[in-house]
Amino acid sequence: MTPRWEKLPSPPQAPTGALFMDAVLRPNRSLSVKAFTLLIAVFVALNAAIGVMFALQGAYPVLAFLALDVVLVIVAFRINYRDGRAQERVQVAADRVHVVRRSVKGADAHWVVNPAWARVEGEDSAVRIAAGGRHLDVAAFLSPEERAAFAAALEAAIRKARAAPG
Repeated sequence: MTPRWEKLPSPPQAPTGALFMDAVLRPNRSLSVKAFTLLIAVFVALNAAIGVMFALQGAYPVLAFLALDVVLVIVAFRINYRDGRAQERVQVAADRVHVVRRSVKGADAHWVVNPAWARVEGEDSAVRIAAGGRHLDVAAFLSPEERAAFAAALEAAIRKARAAPG
């Protein structure tokens, strides 16, 4: 394996030894589907009450804007939930660091590098794994505290992979 990141068209074969890290990272979505349904129900009820008040005063066009308001909020949440389907998987074995990035559409992209060449660099917006003049940023959607913890765990896993026989 080269000392540079390689993008693979398909997943590599399973690692020969033990995994020192197998982390699946997903963006946090703090609102469950049940809570989203309740939020939209309350939002619709409030807009309906406001709409009735305006309709009784003869301002019927306001109803269209209130309906548009509800539709736009629902669309925004649907986009947010769709973006939440993206994920990253980071595996560290004695023979490779393997990063799989799954897009919101479900397409996977695979990158591999030898752990002997990989190094973890702290960045403000992501955890950077550098090797051979190239780098790959992961965990960009984690909070700063989660990124720092992940970077420390990844660095420890790469150190163990380098020390492992094989």
